[in-house]
Amino acid sequence: VGTSFTALTMALLVGHHYFACWNGDRRLEAEHGENFLKIKERTSIIPFQAIIDGRQQLPKDYYKELIRAPFVLIAVGSIGA
Repeated sequence: VGTSFTALTMALLVGHHYFACWNGDRRLEAEHGENFLKIKERTSIIPFQAIIDGRQQLPKDYYKELIRAPFVLIAVGSIGA
């Protein structure tokens, strides 16, 4: 589990995702131009970073999204396991 193969696999996976984000942004900017750049300014690839920076706000009833049946089922199943 703590082998050099695991470290290499993790590094390659991180590199793959970094490339995918870069390439997706490049492609969308070429396709949509200024409209994409406006959206990109308000968002982040890092979870919750745009909210922490104040570029976006959570709605007051955001918790209702987490109370839906699939999320409850996964939470109960995870706790039960």
